[in-house]
Amino acid sequence: MIRKLPPELVREIAAGEVVTGIADVVRELLENALDAGASRIQVELEEGGLSRIVVSDNGLGIPKDELPLAVEAHASSKLFDLARITTLGFRGEGLYAIRQAGRLRITSRPPGQLGGATLEALGDSITLSEHPAPAGTRVEVVRLFEHLPARRQSLESPAQEARKVAHLLSRYLLHHPRLWLKLVVDGEEQLTHAGGSFSDAARLVWGSVTANRLLSLEFAQAPYRLSGLLSRPELSRPRRDRLFLAINGRPVEWPENLAKTLLEAYRELLPVGQYPVGVLNLELPPESVLVNTAPDKSRPRLLQPEPVLDFLARAVQGLLSAHPLARTLPEPSPPFGPAPTSGAFPKLRYLGVFRELYLLAEADDQLYVVDQHAAHERVIYEELVRRYREEPHVELAHPELLTLSVDEEMNYAERSGELEAAGLVLEPFGSGRYRVRTIPAFLAAHPNLVGEVAKGALRGPGFVEAWRTVLARLACLPAIKAGHPLSQVSAQALLDRLAACELPWVCPHGRPTALVLSELELARRFGRRGTRAVPVRKSE
Repeated sequence: MIRKLPPELVREIAAGEVVTGIADVVRELLENALDAGASRIQVELEEGGLSRIVVSDNGLGIPKDELPLAVEAHASSKLFDLARITTLGFRGEGLYAIRQAGRLRITSRPPGQLGGATLEALGDSITLSEHPAPAGTRVEVVRLFEHLPARRQSLESPAQEARKVAHLLSRYLLHHPRLWLKLVVDGEEQLTHAGGSFSDAARLVWGSVTANRLLSLEFAQAPYRLSGLLSRPELSRPRRDRLFLAINGRPVEWPENLAKTLLEAYRELLPVGQYPVGVLNLELPPESVLVNTAPDKSRPRLLQPEPVLDFLARAVQGLLSAHPLARTLPEPSPPFGPAPTSGAFPKLRYLGVFRELYLLAEADDQLYVVDQHAAHERVIYEELVRRYREEPHVELAHPELLTLSVDEEMNYAERSGELEAAGLVLEPFGSGRYRVRTIPAFLAAHPNLVGEVAKGALRGPGFVEAWRTVLARLACLPAIKAGHPLSQVSAQALLDRLAACELPWVCPHGRPTALVLSELELARRFGRRGTRAVPVRKSE
């Protein structure tokens, strides 16, 4: 039932201009359709929407006697409690703002109503007529901003405006993949989705090459649930422009604490400055997230972030540990045959070496090419991490003296507890100087790096990143280099040690340790019809 919001609630709403362009109109109508339970939505544009915008759905519809109220300011059939928002729209501004910006025609029939009705509105003028109509709602907006010439002149070309709408619909489709959705521009279908899985939607929006490198995620732990897709480490971008989040069905910008937690889960799997690709739907109790923070509702705030951050970290870490993360070689599209279902690094059987750098091995009907330097780096790195976790800290007989900048001193006041917990104890010595008294035990063999670790922890992201950088350097120095010959026994031992690592798929710098080529791909390349060229001797 549509009713006017009470004045005290209107005062609490972070209201603002909700219709500044064609995509804004489509977003408001699309969200109304989704809130009405629509499973089929069609969007039509003429001249990119400048002449006409039509959004049709098969949702619950609007009773004919409520149509006039639907276009009033702050009138809504949705939840009136701002502390428990469960719908995409909730301010009752959308249709009213559209009515003020253009000629509005709404035709609607609830499934239980015998006939339909059409409301036509232009400014303060409203007419209502009754007639047969299909179940659902059809909203038509003609000549948007016709009486607002400055606003109309600010619109871009029809092609650009249509592109914005297509991008908007693609974003919503990624988060609502079961939706039947069609976009028609000047009589031509531009986007059609018959409903399906997250992967189906990603394949339509991003293409098969990207979709084939995304891992499906389903993780629930009351009262939270996370679903969607995240990329294998081989797929990353220098920007966060293909990493989407929806909270309770609403596409939003990433809260920085959530984004940081996600990237932390990928840590060494991606090179510095790279971001994963994916789309995530996060479901939370409505009372735990504040949506009413901006007119476009795109920047929610978690009221109790810590348990949500912990939940997200466990979900993503579990996903990445449950899948084989070896890069494919070559990268096929579409994929040829299955990858192993186990997330564990397989037990590899050494076959030979190429260019005294790349170890060739086999497992599970696949050929692996292992970079011996990257593999050895990973082995050494995890040994250093183990020692860091298990060995006691030591006090220096001759403490090293460091000079800190003003900013570093200020950061030290905030991070001293973090430094001490990690084994680095600094002691003020006056005039911006500090003595390093205690360090992790194994770092004692590398005193030249003590200052780098301490100062690195007082700049930028903090101690954890500085510590990883040092450990990666320490792992790189003694690792087997290119051109260093390995005996068969040594090569097999390295492969076994790599398989025992917690994160065997990448070196500490984010480079892959292994590439994989399936036997099916080899057979295809050689034009063989069968899938098995010769009998395979199983590894022991």
